[in-house]
Amino acid sequence: MKKVFFLFVIAFMAACEPQENGYYGYVEGEYIFMAPTTPGLLEKLYVYRGQAVRRGDTLFALEMTGLDAERVSAEAALAQTRVAETSAQKEWDRLRALRIKKAVSQAAEDAQEATYAAAKAARQEAEQALIQIDRKRADAAPKAPATGRIENTYFREGEYVAAGMPVVSLLPPENVKVRFFVPQKAVPTFSLGKKILIRCDGCDHPLEATISFIASKAEYTPPVIYSIESRNKLVFMLEARPDAYAAVLRPGLPVDIEVP
Repeated sequence: MKKVFFLFVIAFMAACEPQENGYYGYVEGEYIFMAPTTPGLLEKLYVYRGQAVRRGDTLFALEMTGLDAERVSAEAALAQTRVAETSAQKEWDRLRALRIKKAVSQAAEDAQEATYAAAKAARQEAEQALIQIDRKRADAAPKAPATGRIENTYFREGEYVAAGMPVVSLLPPENVKVRFFVPQKAVPTFSLGKKILIRCDGCDHPLEATISFIASKAEYTPPVIYSIESRNKLVFMLEARPDAYAAVLRPGLPVDIEVP
């Protein structure tokens, strides 16, 4: 019995030791948090957690009664400034023609030129105000900026959403990466663009990835790395991005890194 237990302990310890040319890491995701720029009630939530979405799909919509009213007002203001600008330009053209004939003073022409410049500026300001309102309306019903997976939703329909508060988070496949940690003596063997292999539970075969980041400062091995040998040692963090999308690589998944 003691012999069996002893062999079990040896096997357990061996499993915890890093493999030759191997390191421990985990999958990380760079999420896109979609939030409105203006506050309001969440009128419609078009997605749910875990849903696959395509770029351009509408994610949610706030109640837009206030923004609709702002837009109507802004359109009316823009129309007025356009009329005022056109009128001021016509009068300036008339005075310039009369000035050539010396029928009006230079001061009168200059004054009308200033009036036209002010009317033109007012029209440009009104156009910008309308553009800003349209941006707010687009932000109140945003579309997915990339194809990916809805990782989480933070509000339910009918709830009040403050400006800048994320309503959903999106994870595009290209934003999935792997972090792993190597001792100082091994860092010089890595470089940006170097190829590695990823192994994990659920991986049918090793997945190829490319080194995309090498930390410049050392840190303690994070607790998510469960290697007995590497625990509490100073290491450098590296990041690699899979060369191809693999659904099995979900954020938080522990992985083994193999250096060919």
